[in-house]
Amino acid sequence: MSSSLPLSWRTRRLYVRFMLSFIGHGLAKACRTDNIIQKEMAALPDGFIFTVGVTPTGPYLHMRKDSLGINLCPLLERPDVDIQFKHLAHGFTTLSFREGITDAFARERIMVDGDLPAAMKLVRCFERLEALMLPKLIGRKIMRHYPNISLKEKLLGALHIYLGVVVGLASGGLVK
Repeated sequence: MSSSLPLSWRTRRLYVRFMLSFIGHGLAKACRTDNIIQKEMAALPDGFIFTVGVTPTGPYLHMRKDSLGINLCPLLERPDVDIQFKHLAHGFTTLSFREGITDAFARERIMVDGDLPAAMKLVRCFERLEALMLPKLIGRKIMRHYPNISLKEKLLGALHIYLGVVVGLASGGLVK
């Protein structure tokens, strides 16, 4: 990253990069532990690749579904679904939980290239991940319909996901 760019832009880019890594590792763990996310992901074929990123220069999250779940992967082939924030500011607003992903879609801050029904499955997975990981006070602000989750389910789900994120970040680092 060029040092000639403003510090605020570089900070936002680093935050978006961290949050995409956080979401990637969290989604990979939730795919193994949460029944609702497992059900959504089961409908996608093995070998399904999706990306989430900021156009035009990134950062990007690349994930592949296989028989074991989903994992971060290098992008070696064209993704089945490519979800792109149109600007770093849009990605920052959504990933800092000031706007929900469905609101970002509605306000045309996100572009989707590829299989639209599969993209909607991914959005439902992201929303479920938000519901499990975020405090209800924040989740209710950014989600149109906050799911009815018991306290036990929320705490256990969040614990599994956060542990998965810590292990994933320690072993795999940040996305590019």
